[in-house]
Amino acid sequence: MKTRPKAPGRSVYRIADVVERYKGAVVNIEVVQDIPRSAVSRIPGWPLPPPDEGGEDRELHQLNIGSGFFFDRRGLILTNEHVIHGASRILVRLLGRTRVVEAKVVGAHYELDLAVLRVPKPPGLPILQLAKKRDLRVGEWVVAIGNPLGLDHTVTVGVISAKERPMAIGDRKYPHLIQTDAAINRGNSGGPLINLRGKVVGINTAVSQSSQGIGFAIAVDVVRKALREMRLGLPE
Repeated sequence: MKTRPKAPGRSVYRIADVVERYKGAVVNIEVVQDIPRSAVSRIPGWPLPPPDEGGEDRELHQLNIGSGFFFDRRGLILTNEHVIHGASRILVRLLGRTRVVEAKVVGAHYELDLAVLRVPKPPGLPILQLAKKRDLRVGEWVVAIGNPLGLDHTVTVGVISAKERPMAIGDRKYPHLIQTDAAINRGNSGGPLINLRGKVVGINTAVSQSSQGIGFAIAVDVVRKALREMRLGLPE
């Protein structure tokens, strides 16, 4: 005799409730990289060498954008390592605040593509908790909150389409990705994928450029592994 799957043990919110309750935990990340002028012509996609201005090797600023979220009351923010890789300065913008604050990297794991930043966290902002591996269910509704294309605190919705998807991007290998049809675009990287119990089940990381409705997130058990290896401890 088949048994029914057990109902979730904690409250299930409506999508709008999840967004209203937790959007303040999500931050916009802007990264400034100092690039020597002599190296600019070697950057892929940079079509022309820089103009000669007296032979000085001046540094140029290249901006990268991404997302992150508070997961610990010490002001710790989770994001992707590829968002902040090579950063000279990391600037964090909080919801409803015009001032940006500078963040410091307190831990990074290149292979797992995860990083932890620290900023002085204003009181009253929510904290997103990490789910457990057993909370990942194919077909479950999930919400992605982030800053795609620099559009502040954008919300997209979908389901967990599959688990344990392997993928290689450059020299990074991701063996345990969550596949989702929640829209993910450039700037979503590092943002949370949240279930309807308000827990983070993954960190949005990649999108299939050749199709629609296929995005990928690093599964929460990989996030927990990275935090242990960075020796930062897991929040209560």
